[in-house]
Amino acid sequence: MKRVIIKKNEYRDSLFLMRLSNDVSAWPEVKQAIIVMGTPNNKFILEQAGLFDKFCNSATNDDLIIAVELTPNTVEEVFLTHLDQYMNQPKHFGWEENYYSQLDTAMKEFPEANIVVISTPGEHAVALAKEALVTGKHVFCFSHHISIEDEIYLKSIAVEKGLLMMGPDCGTSIIDGIGFGFANNVRSGNVGIVSASGSGLQEVTTLIHRAGGGISQAIGVGGRDMQTPVDGIMSVKAVELVARHPETKALVILSKNTSALGRHRVLQAARKTRLPIIVNFHESDEEDFNYENIFIAQTYAECAKRAVEYLGLPWNISMMETEAAKWLTKTQNRLKPEQWTIRGLFSGGSLCGETAQILQTNGLFVQQNLEGFDSSKVKGHLLIDLGDEKYTEGRPHPFIDPFIRTLEINKAYSDPNVAVILLDVVLGWGSHPDPASAIAKAIKDASGKNGNYLGVICSICGTLDDFQGYEQQRHILEEVGAYIAESNAAASQLSLQLITNLRRKHE
Repeated sequence: MKRVIIKKNEYRDSLFLMRLSNDVSAWPEVKQAIIVMGTPNNKFILEQAGLFDKFCNSATNDDLIIAVELTPNTVEEVFLTHLDQYMNQPKHFGWEENYYSQLDTAMKEFPEANIVVISTPGEHAVALAKEALVTGKHVFCFSHHISIEDEIYLKSIAVEKGLLMMGPDCGTSIIDGIGFGFANNVRSGNVGIVSASGSGLQEVTTLIHRAGGGISQAIGVGGRDMQTPVDGIMSVKAVELVARHPETKALVILSKNTSALGRHRVLQAARKTRLPIIVNFHESDEEDFNYENIFIAQTYAECAKRAVEYLGLPWNISMMETEAAKWLTKTQNRLKPEQWTIRGLFSGGSLCGETAQILQTNGLFVQQNLEGFDSSKVKGHLLIDLGDEKYTEGRPHPFIDPFIRTLEINKAYSDPNVAVILLDVVLGWGSHPDPASAIAKAIKDASGKNGNYLGVICSICGTLDDFQGYEQQRHILEEVGAYIAESNAAASQLSLQLITNLRRKHE
């Protein structure tokens, strides 16, 4: 028995709704439950899950959709009463007792706090960020849907006051060892990082940690900071602040999208620090190579390697060539002649972008993300950033909720042309407590349902100190036949080698 209920003008935070959907799905009278805001993306997801009906079309972005499949003997009225009571008892969701309806009240209660974290809908975030900055607080702004004009305005206030305006749409920072947004448990050390790339920052910090190094400060500035017309306003300030930290001996700067002016400003600021500088920009020009203390790295792994070597530490992270060769031989022998494409299903946008750059540089035509979300109609190599706004509108980020990637894994297995799936598995604070188990289940279910074999390559962005357990996550994935690459770049290069071998085999 399926039932869809629309609650008009009842906005709920995406994390609340994910937790609610998971909890309700575990009730004995419920076969499945999806409780989401009425965005176009969420309606598509309901359709994919078989819970969409005509009433969903009437829902707007501000309306709540409750879609459930109940067991035959369930009394619907009793279930709905139970659900309504459950939704309105915050204790079920582990909320803290200290709740403040006004930012100024909270700041007065905790005057020693010097960073304000903002994760509200974008229309409310600007006023809150301004209030915090004017009061002398740094801001970490996870919110998106903030205009570029407002971003420039807020960052101008921050620069004037000597503060950090991290964001909007800032996924990660590590300040004085404390992670904000999505961050990993990395040791303190001598590498400072400034990043307009969230998952890129996580990849670099975790590789540095695994190689024996550590982080002084890692400041996220938001994905648009290095683009026109912001052109590096906060990146320049962050470079100055990180370079002044007494533990910083080398500086890494990351951005997946940059303007020429943004690069020029940031590289000029970096040159003045007289520190060794490692830079990873997806774009560059000849001028970028004219700075004697600046090294341009092509991958996040290369950034980490250079930083560690500048500190005098050995680089001990590299692809296991013998194991990789064995996996390649086994995989290409099991694939059918019609299987020739790569399907990348990424939770980290920067990691998706790095893979696209590696594959395209080596001659593959790669499609990225989709209009309409229907990957089943795509022929050829496809990389999907499932953390893109169009996939996360009204939904938790895929670092937290594996549901959308589960759907896409099934689609990949049902596509007769897909040879290999590329997956990033991101550990750390804020992420799913056991992402490997969710992926492993999706692989087993999809393989069993579709009856075919695909190669699976995963990279794990994390450390041995992350609470999910790096080695445990690795073991779970290896149990379902996945190859675990040592970095996202290594995973991308291995998928490229597989496709190259398949092409030669069938020529």
